[in-house]
Amino acid sequence: MIEENNFGHRDKRGHFIPKEAADKNPLWILPLNLKKIFNWFVFSYVLSWNLFYLLVAFIAYYFFTPPMTEMKTLSIGWISEILLRNYVIGTIFFSLIHIPLYVNKTQGIRFKFNPSWPEKIQKLFTFNKQIFDNLFWSLIWGVPIWTTYEVLSLWFYASGLISFIQFSESPVYFILILLLIPAFRDAHFYLVHRFLHFSFMYKIAHSVHHRNINPGPWSSLSMHPIEHLLYFSGVVIHWFVLSHPLHAIYHLYHAGLGSANGHIGFKQMLLNNKHAIDLSNYNHYLHHKYFEVNYGNLMIPFDQWFGTYHDGSTKLHEKMKNRLKIKKTYNT
Repeated sequence: MIEENNFGHRDKRGHFIPKEAADKNPLWILPLNLKKIFNWFVFSYVLSWNLFYLLVAFIAYYFFTPPMTEMKTLSIGWISEILLRNYVIGTIFFSLIHIPLYVNKTQGIRFKFNPSWPEKIQKLFTFNKQIFDNLFWSLIWGVPIWTTYEVLSLWFYASGLISFIQFSESPVYFILILLLIPAFRDAHFYLVHRFLHFSFMYKIAHSVHHRNINPGPWSSLSMHPIEHLLYFSGVVIHWFVLSHPLHAIYHLYHAGLGSANGHIGFKQMLLNNKHAIDLSNYNHYLHHKYFEVNYGNLMIPFDQWFGTYHDGSTKLHEKMKNRLKIKKTYNT
């Protein structure tokens, strides 16, 4: 039997705090522990959700992408195929998480960070309901903008506007680029996210995403189109750094599907009494809860370096409150 108390505890208000909330990436802990770094690299970086997103991208590119000869010129036909493929894969992925956890509620609130469910009617949201709001911003804007970046990338490669490398030409370089994509995305996400929290950007764009104080899987890409344009823009690196179309597609799927990890709202999805899938990024859940902490993820500890980190502990919660009090005093 998989029990909550083996993986964390609930605070006085019933919010679940996982044990590893305060864990730090061994890459940044001195003195360096090579064994811990190796274990982190193999089991937390390679054999992780990163590998899953790569497999999805591999299938999408090699089985559901038109041939390069067809993509030399822009046409409605092949662009529609890419858009439909992304709609299908994205909808299946988010629904496989949302339906059991939030519709059927198969495990109740076990491993759910916030013990409350999203309210049925909230005027804050488009159409007065969180799930309708999330579907609107994700499907009407998110997937098309994701697809636009992909279409441009594939057209650039196919038309010869930018060159690309084949695996057979340099296997080591090809694999190195694949390995660097999650790390690059981590840095890109922090910088974009920090920019989106500047007051003018927050008001015109990022506030749409932050309606989701109690997020679910479909909250992941529920963003204003300005935010979508910035969020997916990391793929542009492959227009300048020698890459392959698979690299660009992996980058976009890592951003598109990978956005779910910080918004699922559950630590684990129980498959049965003995097996579960580790789902969520508690670090980003706290960002949605408190707004001005954890702008990045834990791979590169920007928040720890710049004093905006929160791990759910009382100590760092008090530190956050003091920081915000000083900020409020300074702004008045």
